[in-house]
Amino acid sequence: MKQIPSTSLCNFFYFFFVVYAVIFTLSIISLFATALTMKTTTPLTIALLSNGILTSVIVGTSMLFHYLICDRALLASKTPTPSY
Repeated sequence: MKQIPSTSLCNFFYFFFVVYAVIFTLSIISLFATALTMKTTTPLTIALLSNGILTSVIVGTSMLFHYLICDRALLASKTPTPSY
């Protein structure tokens, strides 16, 4: 595992960060579009809004997780590893 450079690890996870960022943006836009276009409060509207909120939270958390892994991989390449 030490043969894998930190930059390639960061690039791998950064790709997924970008994919999740696009999905997050689309889910937020869809959530607002659903909230603004529905005229009445029906069980279907509540289900669609709760689904949009749940999707946004899950995708946003995953997006930030992938960014954190990429950031830590780049930090690991800058600091020397301690020898125990």
